[in-house]
Amino acid sequence: MQGLLQGALEQIIALAVFFLFPAIQYVLLKNFSKNEGKPQLWYLPRYGFRLVIRNLPGKRILSDLKYRTVLRLTIPRSEGSSVATYQDYTLVEQDDFFLFPGNDQVLLTFRLESAQEDNIDFILTNKLGKEKKRISLSKFDRIISCYTANVENILNLDIKIGKQAEIKTTSLIRIWKSIQEEDVESRFEIDRIRDVG
Repeated sequence: MQGLLQGALEQIIALAVFFLFPAIQYVLLKNFSKNEGKPQLWYLPRYGFRLVIRNLPGKRILSDLKYRTVLRLTIPRSEGSSVATYQDYTLVEQDDFFLFPGNDQVLLTFRLESAQEDNIDFILTNKLGKEKKRISLSKFDRIISCYTANVENILNLDIKIGKQAEIKTTSLIRIWKSIQEEDVESRFEIDRIRDVG
């Protein structure tokens, strides 16, 4: 009888380890993956600004990328509406297969130009800095870029990341002033980065 109980206990421990080990690995990988694929804003004097998913120094492959970048105008609450409303203008919406280590995924490319300090234009560009569309900063109050990706790993577990980067127009004005003083390659802080999931 004691041998039977010992055998049953060993079976239960083996099953617990069998199911618990992958669960622990998944939790550890999920926690580690929060640092993967962070957004960054760079200024390259020759081409302008690039909002990217940073994987240049990364060691992991990101797959099944989906991203969308919008200009958002917040319409304040008023009579007949007790809440603010958002009006979004989509700049980029795209899917991509892979982002390999040693590369960044460009979410948005743009320039900032102005003939006078109080009237700065946001210029949507291609990757080489050629103008596609021009919009006054007064027409929106923030850039919002959202993306999801799968972090490839040796256990072949689906580890999804989701992030939202937000840059306010007040920050764009400050950034424009700083590049007027010193036109060199620079990294700028993003106002808000949200992790999703």
